[in-house]
Amino acid sequence: MRRRWRFVAGGLALFLGLFLLSCFKGHNGAGLAGPSVSIELWPPARTLDPGETLSIAAAVYDLSGQGVTWNVTPVNFGTLTNATSSSVTYTAPTNLASPTTVTVTATSISNPSVIASSRITVSPVMTLGVLINAGTGQQSYAPQNINQGNLGQPPVQIIANPPDPNVTTFEVVWSLSPASVGSLSAATPATVIYNPPEIVASPTTVTISAQLVGTSATGSLQITVFPSGAAANMATVEVNGGPVPGQVYPNAAFTSVTLCNSGTYVCQTVGGILVDTGSSGLRILQSQIPFLSLHTIVDANGNTLQNCDLQVDGSYLWGPVETADIYINGELATSTQALGSSGVPVQVISSANTGVPASCSNGGINENTPQLLGANGILGIGPEPTDCTVAGVNYCDGSAQPIPPNLYYTCPSVGCALNASPIITSLGQQVSNPIPLFIGTQSGEDNNGVILQFPPVSGTETSITGTMIFGIGTESNNALGSHTVFTLDSNDHFTTVFGGQTLASSFIDSGANGLFFPDSLPVCTVNTQYFCPSSLTNLSATNTGATQGEEVVSFSVDNADNLLTTYPSNAVFGTIAGPDGTYDTCANGTGSCTFDWGLPFFYGQSVYTAIDGQVPPSGLPKGPWWAY
Repeated sequence: MRRRWRFVAGGLALFLGLFLLSCFKGHNGAGLAGPSVSIELWPPARTLDPGETLSIAAAVYDLSGQGVTWNVTPVNFGTLTNATSSSVTYTAPTNLASPTTVTVTATSISNPSVIASSRITVSPVMTLGVLINAGTGQQSYAPQNINQGNLGQPPVQIIANPPDPNVTTFEVVWSLSPASVGSLSAATPATVIYNPPEIVASPTTVTISAQLVGTSATGSLQITVFPSGAAANMATVEVNGGPVPGQVYPNAAFTSVTLCNSGTYVCQTVGGILVDTGSSGLRILQSQIPFLSLHTIVDANGNTLQNCDLQVDGSYLWGPVETADIYINGELATSTQALGSSGVPVQVISSANTGVPASCSNGGINENTPQLLGANGILGIGPEPTDCTVAGVNYCDGSAQPIPPNLYYTCPSVGCALNASPIITSLGQQVSNPIPLFIGTQSGEDNNGVILQFPPVSGTETSITGTMIFGIGTESNNALGSHTVFTLDSNDHFTTVFGGQTLASSFIDSGANGLFFPDSLPVCTVNTQYFCPSSLTNLSATNTGATQGEEVVSFSVDNADNLLTTYPSNAVFGTIAGPDGTYDTCANGTGSCTFDWGLPFFYGQSVYTAIDGQVPPSGLPKGPWWAY
């Protein structure tokens, strides 16, 4: 994955700055008198889910500089932690029967009569699941895709799971919105069948909701009905600008995933997850899973296993390795390899910027907010099973080299030292591509690869919707057909011949928002990561696999400054490209030998990624390989 887009973060720092500025205005030459002590809290009010955390900041005007103390009422309804004289973290209780409002109060240390309060409403939630394996009772808690009339699929049975997992006797009231799109039948106190319409003109989404009788606890689940071709091994992928209001992330494909505390139905669905064939493993922002308590991998001394994800642009992602069950539509990824827990090792990107070793940060930007990352997480579905394996070689488990790369660290709870060194990490604890860990469901074992399909793009569009299909040659909807297979070398690369250059380190990368390669095209003056030719320029290149596969690719490059200025709200650009190194320097060993085939390459075709170590379709080579 190659990130080429930058966003500006505001939020809390801006609030504190403006507040302090307003406090000190009027205490200058004008001689206006202000209050001796004042407190303002941010946020002043918020609604939380059970178990969710919230950071509360106190902007204090007090010449003595003594700050505040904290308390919560009702007492023992949730907890206050990480308290300082200017901030505190509130954690809501995990189980409750009805909405409850709590008050977090900040009291001035120098003048206890001065207080400020933040009102927090905690509301109970239910989890709804779709039965995907009647024999085991296995449910999927992710949004579902089904066919019109549900042809060729088992009945869509929805199961309600109460907020308190210890409750076994309960009753819910079911509802459907829009009520005219299909119907509900065979309702019981805890289950219902959804009957989709026989015919829909286009993909249509409905929401099924449940209200727990005697409480205000509710839950909901989205189901999208397709005219044809929907299956449990399919998920929707959207190029829509991303999940951050007011920011447009061009040429970025997003999906949603559902994470659960392993072996439970305590789950959360997170949208705005960037789909990336250029990396392996799920990385999720800590701020986006506030009421999940995932299992953190620790060593015998209680030190936390931390992961560092370095990017070519100098940015990085830092956070603990935790385990979760991962649902994507009807597919479930889980594992028993990680020490101390089942589940898939994922990176939970820490909201903090402290305790990061210098060998990870290296002076770069920690993209640990949606505004900086442009996403709520990254789903790495590349050709490798973990983030530290390449072509069958694991570089982090000590089998290939005694000194591991700067990917994994063990740290005490206060964080890593600046001079901390990376450690050897076993395969089962490495951040893992979820696809090889899909277990068999009614749809089969779709764990050997993935297909991304998008409609063709002519120039630029506001948004487009594609599909992500799991498995290659495992279902009727994922056969390879006549697509060409490109095998990869020992670095997971193939060769692109372009402009007289032999670029032997080339790859296919849905996480890159353009095509990136060395060329003499003029670089943009505003968006300097892109090319800006004077007019639309038609080009071609030849891709050749390590042992098989060869094909000519035609593409076009337009002026990115003009496009992004003319269409600021559009998310889809089929003709954006940018420089990767200096033209014609690969042969002498001083420059780039890479052609990064980013998301515009995916428009209008099906691109297959076969994963290393998985069983290939009959008659095809073992992975890793790409095909299109």
